[in-house]
Amino acid sequence: MDQPTVATEPAPRKDPRLVASMVLGLLWVTAPPLAGTYLLVELGSISSLLQKDLTLGFWAYVAVFAVSAGLGILPTYAQAILGGWVFGMWMGLAGALMGFTGGAAIGMLFARAVAGASIEQRIANHPRAAAIRRALVGGSPAKTFAIVALVRLPPNSPFAITNLALGTTGISFWLALAATTVGMLPRTAIACFVASSAAATGADDLKQLVMEQGWTIVIVGLVTMGIVIAIIGRVAKKTLDRMTATESA
Repeated sequence: MDQPTVATEPAPRKDPRLVASMVLGLLWVTAPPLAGTYLLVELGSISSLLQKDLTLGFWAYVAVFAVSAGLGILPTYAQAILGGWVFGMWMGLAGALMGFTGGAAIGMLFARAVAGASIEQRIANHPRAAAIRRALVGGSPAKTFAIVALVRLPPNSPFAITNLALGTTGISFWLALAATTVGMLPRTAIACFVASSAAATGADDLKQLVMEQGWTIVIVGLVTMGIVIAIIGRVAKKTLDRMTATESA
């Protein structure tokens, strides 16, 4: 006697845009550290190239910074160090500010085009993530600005991944861009200051800096920079936790 057949529902298809956003996120986690390390190793040769014509080199630096950071190829910290090393504190800071603001714009628009609404749908299924999104999108523009700036402030806030999040959760593009500039200003200024101070010793690259100044001075400088940035990040995290606590409850 034939057994009755039981109808089975077809397995749900994965949203291709969600898969694309996951792949993009993976690339944006792995690529910047590798590329950033290479940039610092080749700091001397890249500096020499940019210094051949400072005006042309400056705008080339800004353009490459924006595109490479926006596409998740190079990390902002390495490019800020390059700017301070080549152009000095203030000109390097100005170039870095323009570079990562342009990079944020490119990154958010690119993420929005690739992921579409897929990230928003995934967030809706997770209460904690949904609460933070409500704090970002549902609050006043001033509150949203403050939250985005605080998210950008810590040193462990990956630039490309944050672009992916901001570009796909319905936040005002221009508000997020302005908050990005404000939030990343402190750590970028610190990186440019340290790099310009190191370059003022006359060293051509990091290897020569270590040979001439010794490991002790270099390590003390890096540790001091790390402590200051870490303190800024800790304060930002505590403030962010307080601002989103009511939405998460």
